[in-house]
Amino acid sequence: MKQAFLTLLIALAVGAGAFWIGQRQAPSPASPPAIAPATAQTAYVCPMHSHIVQDHPGACPICGMDLVAANQASDAGNQIYVDTATQHKLGVRIASAEKTALTRDIQTYATLVADEGALLRITPNIDGVLTKLHVSRVGQRVARGQVLYELSSQDALALQYEYIDITRRGVPTRKMVDEQRAQNRKALAEAQDAASREQAEQAARQSEEQLRSILQPLERDRERIALRLQQIGLNDAMLAKLLETRKALTVVPVRAPQACVVKEIMARPGMAVNHMTEILSCVDASRAWLEVVLYPDQLSWVREGDAVTVEFETGAPIKTRLTGLNPLVDNATRTVRARLPITASANLGEYANVTIHAAPHQVLSVPKSAVMRSGRGNFVMRALDKGHFMPVAVTTGIESTERIAILDGLQEGDQVVVNGQFLLDAAASIADAAQRLKGQASQDKK
Repeated sequence: MKQAFLTLLIALAVGAGAFWIGQRQAPSPASPPAIAPATAQTAYVCPMHSHIVQDHPGACPICGMDLVAANQASDAGNQIYVDTATQHKLGVRIASAEKTALTRDIQTYATLVADEGALLRITPNIDGVLTKLHVSRVGQRVARGQVLYELSSQDALALQYEYIDITRRGVPTRKMVDEQRAQNRKALAEAQDAASREQAEQAARQSEEQLRSILQPLERDRERIALRLQQIGLNDAMLAKLLETRKALTVVPVRAPQACVVKEIMARPGMAVNHMTEILSCVDASRAWLEVVLYPDQLSWVREGDAVTVEFETGAPIKTRLTGLNPLVDNATRTVRARLPITASANLGEYANVTIHAAPHQVLSVPKSAVMRSGRGNFVMRALDKGHFMPVAVTTGIESTERIAILDGLQEGDQVVVNGQFLLDAAASIADAAQRLKGQASQDKK
């Protein structure tokens, strides 16, 4: 019994000793980690040699490149170094980003279209039947006074005979009036003294009032009917002939009020027409618009008031100004229209070559050859100091023949490569890939 108890006591002592030794050898989980001598915000590294690290700005002792903050090192990871001899072999040329005035002549086309404000809608002014149409096709030119159509109307016939009758009834009345006025003038001329002359003048005034009261109703009716006949198509010559022959026209010809071009024909011979019937419509060819077509890539250049040169197939060039710019884009054609008032001898629908001389734009720009376009966006190869280069994403704007505007990504005075940049970009891509592989290898080791 004593031997068993002693054995148990020895086992407990050995276990306690082993536990104490294990506790002395294991690290304390609560002990704080060692503090790095420089944090990521204060450490400076070489973009080309990542093992060169120090806690203050300076230059790399290997390549001489300026050290960058560690939190910026990833941005500079795709920089490359090219010595001067290699730059000459690659044909590298450098230019500055500068504030320049960009201008451009925009080439486009235009169509001569009718001015809707000059549209004439020809409708009859009296009920009747359209007997003949003298206009045969759309686009036909019509001269001023040319017969457009002929109309047969009972109302027009009645108006003509009424005009003849009222004119005939007025003949003896006018003759009597003329005779009375002649007598009044004679009485005034024969007056010998002031009293008799005053009496003759008073009699003449009374007589003239009576004569006007007789003539006015006749003249008013005659003028009313004559005006109505003119509205339905009879001109002064036709009215005079109507009085001379005293024979009414069974068919009234309706003439064009001015020179125009037929736009649409709505009526046909044999149709019964009235005041609401539109026979045809035509446009004044002398009042036209030049409709200019502009595409989205041209819109950033043009402004109201820009100088414009218009050239038709025939005729001298026409100088004008850009007006009527429509701010809305046509969803079907993705174009914008501008309308210019113009006086030209060309036919409606004819095309013209248009050159818009855009006003200068003051922008930050670089040579067009400096911009590399890709599916990932637009880039330039920026030249840093001491033979280092780095690709930079840029946002581009308007373009002239030789330069392109830079909206974002560069500042005035930045140096960019304008020749050989594609070879440098390939080298930068390789350097960037190597930097990523190196970072991945470091992660794998950890």
